[in-house]
Amino acid sequence: MEEKRIAVPVATLWTTFDSPREIDSIILGKETMYENWLSQLTYDERLELCSKNLVQSQALFNDPVLILEETNGWSKVILLDQPTVKAEAGYPGWIPSCQLSSVQSEVGTQKVRVKRNTAPLFNANHELLFQLSFGTTLVVKQAYEHFLHVDTPLGEAVIKQADIEWKSREKDGNQLVDSARQFIGLPYLWGGMSGFGYDCSGFVYAMHKASAIIIPRDASNQVQTGIEIQDEDVAVGDLLYFAHDKGEGAVHHVAMYAGDGEMIHAPKTGKAVEQISFHGTEYEQEYCATRRFTSKALWRDFL
Repeated sequence: MEEKRIAVPVATLWTTFDSPREIDSIILGKETMYENWLSQLTYDERLELCSKNLVQSQALFNDPVLILEETNGWSKVILLDQPTVKAEAGYPGWIPSCQLSSVQSEVGTQKVRVKRNTAPLFNANHELLFQLSFGTTLVVKQAYEHFLHVDTPLGEAVIKQADIEWKSREKDGNQLVDSARQFIGLPYLWGGMSGFGYDCSGFVYAMHKASAIIIPRDASNQVQTGIEIQDEDVAVGDLLYFAHDKGEGAVHHVAMYAGDGEMIHAPKTGKAVEQISFHGTEYEQEYCATRRFTSKALWRDFL
């Protein structure tokens, strides 16, 4: 099996290679029109990503993937940084082969991470290539006062110093909530794992990863791990889980506790990331568990 890297700003992980619809064709090439795609999607087309089981997850520029097989211009891959019960090595699905690069990142050099919701990446001549997502990790080749030259799957590129952070964020609940508030107002996207749009579990996954804490990709897997927290001990940054049948059924949603009886989450298609009161809502009726993931056992070196 071969390891490759994502060579587009955001690569969608499709359930099968024939999952994409005609509207999705503009995000299947080497040069994706991702932001145009998002702006063109109707409510029903966004909903179908979930209701028709078209999309599993997403990966960011420069993320590593493991190739399982290739057919008809598509690669069946494993997203190595996204734990799931679906596969031991990581999240499985299909990505167009043209969106993957065999170019390997330089080893043993300084890594940086995009800290804005989105940030521009330039070529060596400082011409705009495309927008990168929050959380995109790059290897530094040369640092200057206002810009960095970085290693990418497309070769050397340039990013602004003001758009990156040199180390992972603090590993505590307050930092997790601060990271989450950065995205208030961002429209929900099923399968979303980027600063262009998140789903509920992708949202809390990304906030933890920014602090170099790796948790499972899906809410139903997350609730089976982490540290179990009693209701009276809930703290800022803990994750709240919600299940069908008034909390007795299958887990279907996750939010982050923001303190003072409030939570922050990516709700559902047609809505945006928001911070709301937990009490007196439909979520209070469906609440089933709280988990904490700031344990040192889950920490990783800067990714």
